[in-house]
Parts: sequence; C-alpha cells; structure tokens
Amino acid sequence: MTIHLVVSAVVVLALLLVLLSSVTVHFRLQRRGEDDRITFTVAWLKYIRYSMDVPLVDLMVRTRKSEIRLKTAVGPPETVSRSAAGETRVPVAFLWDSYHKFRHYTFVLWYLAGRTRINRFRWHSEIGVGEAHHTGLAAGLAWSLKSALVTGLYAYTVPLGKPDLAVRPNYRQSRLNTLLDCVFEIRIGHLVLAGFKAIWKGNA
Repeated sequence: MTIHLVVSAVVVLALLLVLLSSVTVHFRLQRRGEDDRITFTVAWLKYIRYSMDVPLVDLMVRTRKSEIRLKTAVGPPETVSRSAAGETRVPVAFLWDSYHKFRHYTFVLWYLAGRTRINRFRWHSEIGVGEAHHTGLAAGLAWSLKSALVTGLYAYTVPLGKPDLAVRPNYRQSRLNTLLDCVFEIRIGHLVLAGFKAIWKGNA
C-alpha cells in the first residue's frame, strides 16, 4: 500500500512539474536585400530541442490569379539554391474559407497570448530608397509601424524586458535589411488548457 502511495505521489509530482515547465521558442528572421533566412527553434527543459533553418524564402502575391506563391528551401545555407526551392501556391479563397471556419477559435490564441512571456525582442532595420527625402520619410514610417506593432504585442503578452528597436536610414544606397530576433516562452499547462478550451468550444 505504501509503495502504491509513493508511486502515485511521484506520478502526480512529475505531472505537476511537466505542467509548470515551459516551452521556449526562438524565432529569428533576417532579410538582406532579396534574401530571407528564417531560423525557428523550440526547446523544452533545455534537453529536448527542435530546430528548423529556412535559408531561402520567396513570397509573392499574384493579384490576377488571386493566389499566394511561396518558395522555400530547408537545409544548410551553403547547399541551398533558388533552382532547388520548392513552390507552394495557396488560393486566397482557400485562406478566406479557412478564416471563416476557424475564426470561432481565435479566443484560444488570445488566451495563449495573454500567458506568453517575451524574454527578448530585437528588431533592427536599415532602409534606403535612393533619395534622401524619401528615405527619411520611409524611415519615419517604419518607426511608426514598428512602434504600433510592438505596443500592441506587449499589451497582450507578458514582456520581461524592453524591446530593442532600431531603424537606420541609408541615404547612399537603395536597400531594405531587417533583423527580427525574439525569444518567448509559454507553460505546458497553459497549452493543455488551451486545447481543452478548443475542444469544449468545438463540442458546444
């Protein structure tokens, strides 16, 4: 009887530790000219880790065919070429139908957002459009857009530090470079509760 109690206590304690533990997500987007690179890493308990490196991303919206074309390649950057990139085409109508089908579950996303802790948020950009006056206007617009987006993001999450934002105008060259580097975490228990909420909503 005592052994059963000990085993039960150990199982309950382990379950509580799992529910209180957090999943850490590291997202990094770097754009230099026409080249994009995305690195995505998910870690749990610092031992279980999954990483995905996408060194080539080409996104195009075709208005005539009402579709979004996405070219990506996954693998070591030195082995990736544009000719080897795979292409995915998604009709805009499909995205619209999916939105109407799953919009009733957006409350789950808001629930998770309110319990997501942002450990690091860094967003640096370099903008140049070839003409000094237009470059200054573009840089100011970028500052306004970044401030609005980050203010909204921090209003619905749990920030653990101040965001690191920078916009550098380039008055000599036409270019658009940006680096978005953020680390956030969320507890396993909140993910489980979000799943239960979605199931409850689906059965209601």
